[in-house]
Amino acid sequence: MTYGLRDGVSFCATGGRHFFLDRSANRYFALQDRDEQIFSRLCDPGSDRAKLVGLSSALTRLLCVRAQGALVPFALEETPARDLEGQPIRARLAVLLRALLAYAMAKVQLACRAPARLFDAYAALKPRAVTHTQADQRLAELGQAFKWVQGWTGEGQCLALSLGFARLAYALGYPVSIVFAVTPRPFGAHCWVQLGPVVLNDTLNRVEIFTPIHAI
Repeated sequence: MTYGLRDGVSFCATGGRHFFLDRSANRYFALQDRDEQIFSRLCDPGSDRAKLVGLSSALTRLLCVRAQGALVPFALEETPARDLEGQPIRARLAVLLRALLAYAMAKVQLACRAPARLFDAYAALKPRAVTHTQADQRLAELGQAFKWVQGWTGEGQCLALSLGFARLAYALGYPVSIVFAVTPRPFGAHCWVQLGPVVLNDTLNRVEIFTPIHAI
């Protein structure tokens, strides 16, 4: 018998502690010091878990008992290694308009649907067959289009921008991933779109300061 996270929760380890993403509640959080110590011991396969009794209410809500398994931090299949910056591509007007519409649709969806259900819907849209194995000119053009959109939206719109980007990339047959990540001090959350090791709608320098916590 062991402990596992309840459904809809993932975690990462950064800055000497653990951070969690509860997709159902649409929130990031960390544990109080004592609970953090207990959770760290639960993650350690060499610790004596039999002595861990009387879990707090916070840990009881976070964990569930399972017959087997382990508490393992989230990890991307491929670490970001490059971006599409510097490519001499100019987005066509039609692509700019599609990007703007996709962003607007994502904003409406975020206002009308629970994030967890919305993420599940996007995961269902994601192409299963890998029809394209690496970024090409079409994704670079999308990247330029969404950079233009971001110039109008300002900061703090990474989720709507990433959802819009992903939807258009799905339509082109690219199984891109939306990566959610955090940084500890000061705490911050961010998301971006990635295909393999290539960051599509952000810069490598920016995403490298964040630790991935979930991806769809």
